[in-house]
Amino acid sequence: MKKFKGVFFLAFFISLAGCSKSKPAVPVEDGRNQKLRTEIENGNYEEGLRLSKDMAAKNPRDENNEEALYLKAYILAYGKSDFQEARTPLKQLLDLYPNGPYALAARKLIADCQYWQGHYNHAMADYKNLGTNEGESGLTGYVQFQTANSLLLDEKVGDALTTYRELVEKHPLDPLCDSAQLMIVNIYLKLQNAAQAKSELQKLMSFTQNKELQRLAQKTLRQMEEEEPFRKGVGVPQ
Repeated sequence: MKKFKGVFFLAFFISLAGCSKSKPAVPVEDGRNQKLRTEIENGNYEEGLRLSKDMAAKNPRDENNEEALYLKAYILAYGKSDFQEARTPLKQLLDLYPNGPYALAARKLIADCQYWQGHYNHAMADYKNLGTNEGESGLTGYVQFQTANSLLLDEKVGDALTTYRELVEKHPLDPLCDSAQLMIVNIYLKLQNAAQAKSELQKLMSFTQNKELQRLAQKTLRQMEEEEPFRKGVGVPQ
């Protein structure tokens, strides 16, 4: 297959979970970290960083410190886009609380930070480790989707296609199936394989429950069919 860089989007493409730095909700728990969470929710990241550092300095083993470490990383990753620095409190969290309530979220955010930095091989390794108990964590689709995205961005197009297909075929009820199938369509469009792209669009239309996505996919399919005679006439690769 041809090599290419980047993730390619259809005109009707919806935002993909994982592909962009989508901001999750701030974790909500009772405890002394309420002020810290409030500062984050209000976008007061500098004050949030100050509070998290103060909490960690007072007593590293305090029961509220695990959440403070995670929220510090949250600010650095989502508020500051400092993915390198965000990994430091996450690793501290995992060292101190390897089985704590924030351990899974910390491992996921470490993998995402690697991905956002473009460290795709490291990201894939971290997603693989994250998927060790993926059945229990509910991250099966996310792990596979992010692995496929990493492969694609690392120019391993064939492996990326295989991984997207595995998600669609083995986990048809996963919320990320639509996104995975869209990525398959986009890959074939980029490779200028219109016939296969049309087939993949039809497959998407057959299983998606998203009415808007069905409508837009149908519109795109009609446009492709209308343009097909022109492509043939001017010698565009099929």
